[in-house]
Amino acid sequence: MHTTRQDGRATIAARGSIDLHSSDELRTRLTELVDAGERQVVVDLTAVDFCDSSGLNVLVRAYKHARAQNATLTVTGAYGRVENVLRTTGLDRFLIDEGAAGEGAG
Repeated sequence: MHTTRQDGRATIAARGSIDLHSSDELRTRLTELVDAGERQVVVDLTAVDFCDSSGLNVLVRAYKHARAQNATLTVTGAYGRVENVLRTTGLDRFLIDEGAAGEGAG
């Protein structure tokens, strides 16, 4: 996991799987960013090939925590199985930032 800051936005680039074994690290990092005052947090899922229910739970909780702190949390780069699970569960409606789609490509 790697975090970058640009244009007032903190982006976490996750890699591999977001599952029971790796979701705690993501949860901790997202909470720390919001608690440190970041107002725009983006989770880049481009390099993520799997996300289970514990990973979805982390994203939902982080989204709610960000909103409670007057911040935003969105995901970008979801594709394949990860995008499918977000769309199937309806989480895409509030997690996926369609305006950020394709950013960073090129």
